[in-house]
Amino acid sequence: MLDPNPEQFRIFDKFPFLTGVLLDPVTGPFTMSRPVATLRHSDTEKITEMNESATEDIYSENELDARYAGFGWPSPSRLPSKPGDVSTLGAQSSLGNGNWASRRFMVQRVSINLSAEDLRPVDSFVEAVEAALNQETNVLQIQDLRRVFATWGEVIPLNMVAGASLATTGALNGPALPNSIGSPNRPVGVRSFNLNDIVDQRLGTSGSFIRRVESRVQVTQVRRHIYVFFLTILHVQQGGSSEVLLNEGYEAWLNSVAETPASWRVIKIFRVIPITDILGDKLRTKVEQLFANSLIYRSPSVGSPHGFGFEGVTNSLRTIERITVWFSDSRIRDISIRYVGGLVTGPYAFANSNPQSPSDVLVLGSGEYVTDMFVWHHTDGWIAGIQFVKSSMECSPIYGIRDRQSVTTYPPVLLSGNGNALLGMSGTFTSDNICQLKAIWRSDVVMKRQRQTQTSFTGSNYGNVFNDLQYLADPATARIAQITARAEGGLANLRLGHFSNVINSSLRIQTTYVSVVGRGLYRSETPPRGWDTGPESTITLEDGEYIIGVRGSHNHHWMHQIQFITNKKEHPPLGTDKGNVLFSIDAPKTIDGKTMILHYMAGKSEGCVHSILFVWAEMPLSTKGYQSRMVEHVSL
Repeated sequence: MLDPNPEQFRIFDKFPFLTGVLLDPVTGPFTMSRPVATLRHSDTEKITEMNESATEDIYSENELDARYAGFGWPSPSRLPSKPGDVSTLGAQSSLGNGNWASRRFMVQRVSINLSAEDLRPVDSFVEAVEAALNQETNVLQIQDLRRVFATWGEVIPLNMVAGASLATTGALNGPALPNSIGSPNRPVGVRSFNLNDIVDQRLGTSGSFIRRVESRVQVTQVRRHIYVFFLTILHVQQGGSSEVLLNEGYEAWLNSVAETPASWRVIKIFRVIPITDILGDKLRTKVEQLFANSLIYRSPSVGSPHGFGFEGVTNSLRTIERITVWFSDSRIRDISIRYVGGLVTGPYAFANSNPQSPSDVLVLGSGEYVTDMFVWHHTDGWIAGIQFVKSSMECSPIYGIRDRQSVTTYPPVLLSGNGNALLGMSGTFTSDNICQLKAIWRSDVVMKRQRQTQTSFTGSNYGNVFNDLQYLADPATARIAQITARAEGGLANLRLGHFSNVINSSLRIQTTYVSVVGRGLYRSETPPRGWDTGPESTITLEDGEYIIGVRGSHNHHWMHQIQFITNKKEHPPLGTDKGNVLFSIDAPKTIDGKTMILHYMAGKSEGCVHSILFVWAEMPLSTKGYQSRMVEHVSL
C-alpha cells in the first residue's frame, strides 16, 4: 500500500488518470489534456503500489481492435455506450480485417480501482454541460454537447494500471508472434537509438510484421506518445521520458520511469464509464432525456398492419451503408439494411426463401444519407412501391410499382426527414411481401440546405406513377417556371419546367434539358404526363412569382381541369370540361406561419392525368455563399 501521507498523495495529482478519453472511430482512444474529475476523498486505499513488469500478446480481428489493444484498451465492442449513442464504436467500419497482433511490455507501478461515486466532476465541465443544455433548441443543445464531449472526452477509466509501456502493433507476416522476448540488457548499438530498434529489440518482434518503405514519426506532446507508422505497423511508447528513450536508450528510460512518477501514464484499461456518469443525477438525467427524446423519431406508418412485425434499429445512431429491396412489378417483397460496421437488419421472410428473386441495392457513399421516401400502398393491403431520395439529391428507381404499368394504389405518401437522415425502417410483413412501412429518422444529422415540405393529393388511384423530383437540378433552390398542358375532354397532358440556381456544377441530362455551367440558371423539363392530344396551353411564371393554390375538378378517374393561383395572380384554367368532383387546395403554412409554395408534383397518368400529389415547400433557399449542399453531423 502506498504511504498515505499528503506529499505522496500529491504525486498522483501529477499524472492524468482522471482525464476523459475520446473514442476516435479510426485512430482509437485519445486521452484529453486536462482532468475532468477529482477524487472526492484523499483515500489512497483505492491506489495500490506495484513494481512489476509484464509482457502480453493480444491478437485482433481488425485494425481498429488492434489499435485499442496497442494502447492497453479492451476491444471497442466491450466498451459501454458513449453519451447519446448506445452502439459506441460498433457503428463504425471495421478497418483492415486480417491477422493483427500487439505485443506490449509494461512497467506497472500503481493499480487504480475506482467507482463513479469516488469521482467529483470539475466545475468547468459541469458548467459546460449546463451551458449546452440552456441552448434554445434541441438541435443546438446537441451541437453544444458535441463540442463539450470533444473537449472533455466521452468516457473516463475507473479500473486501470499506470506506469510505462512499449508496444508494437501490426499485420502479421506469419500466423503468430515469436515466442522469444528480447533481453533488456542487449546493446542496441552505438548511437542507433530509435523507437523502431528499441521496441523490436526489447519485444523480439523484428520481421514479425508486414512493413512498407515510407515511415513517419510524430511526437504528440499532449499524450506524450511517440508513434512510428509503417502504414501497417504501429509502435507506441507510453510513460517515462520520450527524450530519454530516444537519446539515451532503454535502460535510461527504465530509470526515468522509476524516478519520475509524474511521467507515468495509464497503460492498461479494464473498465470505463460514460463521462456523463460522473455528473449529478439531475444533470445526467437531463442529458439522457435529451438524447432519448430528440435524436430518434418516427414517421406515420404507411400500409396495412397485416402479418408479423419487424423493428429497425432504434437504440443506436448507426449509419446506413446500403439498402437492398426485393420486388416484383406490383409489390415490395422484402427489404434489408446494412449499416457501416456490418450490422444487418432484414430480410424478413420472402428473400430468405427466394434469394435469387429480383432485387436492387441502393448504395450510400461516405457522407450520404437517405432524406426522403416515397411509398405507394396497394389497395389490397401491401406496399406496392418505394423510392428513396439521397442527401446528394439523387433519387433511386421506383422499386416495385412500375412507371409504365397501371396498378391500383392509394395516394403516394412522402415520408420526409425534413432535413434529417434515415436511421431505419419498421413495419409488418407476410411470406410474400412487406405490408406496412414506417421510417425512423435520426435528428443528429442535419442537412443545412433542406426545405421543409408538406403534401396535398387529389384524383384517383389508377394509372402509371410519375415523380418530378428527379428533374430538379437543386431542390433547395428550384422553382416552377412554366407549366404546359394539353386538354381534350380531360386533362390529357401536363408538363412542367423548373429553374434551379446551380453554382459551379454541371449535370448530365436527357435531350429535353439544358445545362449551364457556372453561376447561372439551369432549366429542366419533365416528360409530358399523358398523350399529345388537344390544344396546348402554357402559363409562365415571372421572377418572384410562386404557386400558392390549386383549383380544379376530376371525375374520380381522371383530371378535367386545373388552375394555378400564384402570389401575383390567378392564371387561366388549363383544361375544358368540368368534372363532378371539385377541389380547391391552398398552400399550407410553415412552422413560423409563412405560406409555402408549390415545389413539384408527383402522381399518376395513363393517356391523361389521373391524380396529382402536390408537394409544397418553403421558399427557395438563398444561394449566397453557397458552394454545395452541406451536411452537418451532430453525433457524439
